[in-house]
Amino acid sequence: MSKINNLTNYIKEAKIELEKVIFPTKTEVKQSFISVTVMVTVIALFLSLIDLIMNGILKVVL
Repeated sequence: MSKINNLTNYIKEAKIELEKVIFPTKTEVKQSFISVTVMVTVIALFLSLIDLIMNGILKVVL
């Protein structure tokens, strides 16, 4: 019986904690998505440029 009480108590506490969570709004999610997409694109372009430069240097050296 104690295990059932523990489980019930756990579920009640989980519900209470879930009510404290502040979920982002649709606008916040959209802004975050755009920010992450832009940053990933910029970093990918930067790393591609570095790769091209290093590739060119290695072709000249070797």
